Amino acid sequence: MKAFGVLVFAALMGSVATASAQTISANKLDIVGVKLGMTEAEVTSAIKAFDAGAKQVSRRMAHFPYSDGVNGFQTPAFLDEVEYRAGDSKFRVWFAAPPAEPRSYAIHRYSTGNKTPPTREQFSAALTSKYGPGQSHYLANTGSNVMQWSEQGKPECAVSTNARVVVDSSPDTLLPPRAVEVLEGLGRAQHPNLRKTMGASVDVARCGVVLRYVWGGPENNPTFPIPEFYVWLVDQGGMVAKNRQSMQWVKQLEADAARKRQGQGATPKL
Repeated sequence: MKAFGVLVFAALMGSVATASAQTISANKLDIVGVKLGMTEAEVTSAIKAFDAGAKQVSRRMAHFPYSDGVNGFQTPAFLDEVEYRAGDSKFRVWFAAPPAEPRSYAIHRYSTGNKTPPTREQFSAALTSKYGPGQSHYLANTGSNVMQWSEQGKPECAVSTNARVVVDSSPDTLLPPRAVEVLEGLGRAQHPNLRKTMGASVDVARCGVVLRYVWGGPENNPTFPIPEFYVWLVDQGGMVAKNRQSMQWVKQLEADAARKRQGQGATPKL
C-alpha cells in the first residue's frame, strides 16, 4: 500500500470523520492528463493519450442574448462544453465564455461498469499516490466516500449548502453552469460554511481550485470493490470571475446597442 496507511483510514473510520484540510499546487492537478486552462485541442490530445479509442460524442456551443430595449440580439456562438467517451468513462469539459479565451475551467469524469474493479484500499492508495493525502469524509446518510484536495493558498469553497455539513457529496458548488449561481448565492448570504474558510470577507471569486472524488460503499471495508466513481476538477473562483466578466461584457453590448438605436431615432410627424 503506497502512502495509504494511517491518515486515510483514520479519516474514514468515523461517520463524518475529517482529516486535516489538504492543499496542493493547482498546476499538479489533472484528471487522466486533462488540466484546467487547456484549449479544446489540448483536452482532446490528453484524452486520446489516455485512451486512443476515445471519441468526442458532443460539442455544445452557446451564446448570450441581449437587447437594445426594442430589438433582441445574441452574441456570436462560442464553445461551452465537450463530452467524450473513453472505455468505461464519460468525460465532460467546460470552457470559459467570451471575453475570456475558450480554455477549460471545469472537468468531470464518471466511471462505471469496470469489470475488474479495484478494492477500496487499492483505489484510495492510487489517489494518495497520485495527488498526495486528501481530505477524507464518510457520509453515512448517503453511503458516500469523499476525498478532496484544495488549492494551496486559496479559500476552500467546495462546501455543502447545508450549514450543518461542511463537506458533502453533492456537486452543487462544482457542476456548471448552476455552480456559479449557487456560489454567488452563498456569497451574498455570507453562508457560514464560506465564512469558515474565508473569514469576514466573503467573495467567491477568491475561491480556489478543488479536486473531489466520490464513490459509494461502507467506510471501513478495505476489500469492498469500487466499480463506479465520480471526480470533479474545478476552478471555482476562476469560473465565478469569468462569469462576472461575461455578464459585464453583455451589459456593455446592451448599452452600446441601446445608444445606437437611440441615435437612429427620428422625430415623428405630429
